[in-house]
Amino acid sequence: MTTIPRVCLFATAQALIVFLMCGLGLAAPQAFPHFRHVDPLASLPIERLIGPITLLTDEDYAPFSYKDAGGAMVGISVDMALKACAEIQVVCQLKPMAFADLMPALARGEGDAIISGLRPSAELMEKTFMTRPYFFSFGRFIMRVGMPFETPDIRTLAGRRIGFVKGTSHQAFLETYYERSALTPFSTEAELFESLRVGKLDAVFADSLRASFWMNGTDSHRCCVPLGGGFIDDRTVTRGLAFFTRQNRGLLREYFDFALDRLDEKGEAEKIFSRYLPTSPF
Repeated sequence: MTTIPRVCLFATAQALIVFLMCGLGLAAPQAFPHFRHVDPLASLPIERLIGPITLLTDEDYAPFSYKDAGGAMVGISVDMALKACAEIQVVCQLKPMAFADLMPALARGEGDAIISGLRPSAELMEKTFMTRPYFFSFGRFIMRVGMPFETPDIRTLAGRRIGFVKGTSHQAFLETYYERSALTPFSTEAELFESLRVGKLDAVFADSLRASFWMNGTDSHRCCVPLGGGFIDDRTVTRGLAFFTRQNRGLLREYFDFALDRLDEKGEAEKIFSRYLPTSPF
């Protein structure tokens, strides 16, 4: 397994994820990574949680939260939140809205927690309480079928045409670790993937989930396959997704953390991810 200097400096309790995913990526690319460090001895807080709980969610953030053809809210984050509510036996109701309205609505007390759309930041942490992440984003190389690459290590990809969307964390990653490659920027993801499909690039580096959807969609014409596993790097491509509660709802954050641990422990989290992903991006 190829490694890259400093890629594995992701400071988190998720030590198992870092071990499996750093450098080249997963030891077993099809395995579901457990994103949470579960304490099997943890118990619910003594104080009772009173419902109903209003959950604010981004209405256009597939595959995490979005409206299906019938107008119902679905997605990984939606299912995780509703399953968590069932686990702690509290009534929860969804309140979908545009991404830009999530934090103002939480600040006005129109909801108890935001379950999708936001990623941790220093400013956000000053205004909310955050659960431990239930997902970490990571980047991945993909290549055309038949290319003579076995691993995406620095030496193998030196001088090769590697595409990326400019202004993204994926550009920052490549410029940090793959400066010996012929890095090629694109304005949009659609242009990036199409250039790979028609052979103008040797590989691209992009978000693992989005690359997975494209490879298994009609636009790719089944041209391309993953090159190695996923990369995790907290300075560039890796961000956590979590639930955020109002600061006067710290008890809710504790209940959610307990419930999310149980979902991971029981294999429910893996079932939810599998329901929305065309194939394993891990």
